[in-house]
Amino acid sequence: MEDSSPNDDLAAKVSAAQQQDDAHNQAAAAGNDSKDEQAQQIADLKEALTRTAADFQNFKRRAEEDKMRFVKFANADLLQKLLPILDNFDRSCQHLPENLKEDSWAKGVIHTHDELMKTLDLIGVKRMETVGQKLNPNLHEAVMQGEGEPDIILEEFEPGYLYNDTLVKVAKVKVGVKS
Repeated sequence: MEDSSPNDDLAAKVSAAQQQDDAHNQAAAAGNDSKDEQAQQIADLKEALTRTAADFQNFKRRAEEDKMRFVKFANADLLQKLLPILDNFDRSCQHLPENLKEDSWAKGVIHTHDELMKTLDLIGVKRMETVGQKLNPNLHEAVMQGEGEPDIILEEFEPGYLYNDTLVKVAKVKVGVKS
């Protein structure tokens, strides 16, 4: 039979308890590592979600800006085609014979012209003021010269137009030169 001393039993029990404690500490450390990893994953996912939301907002804003640019470009193209017709309409109203100025039909045509000009103004189409202004080659085309103050517009042959402060039609003008 084996003789075991109480000290040996006690040492074995202490050793077993230390092993259990070490195993428990390792498990707890692994759990903490796992919790730290999970917390990091959550933080990473939150950051990715925030970035994705910001990217989506930027995308929506850019898409809206692109749409507005397209509409503006399409409107400018349409205006470039319509403005020469408007110029002819202007000339027709300006050169109405005296005997027709009191005619109700002619008054209706002039009223229609005025309504068209108001509508164009409401959508951002502005007729440029030219006579008396300094010649600006970006806005005016000098088609004739006459005696007068140099580089000052003396007469307008065709009006120029801006659409939302963007040139859509240059004004054709007569400009002064030194005599």
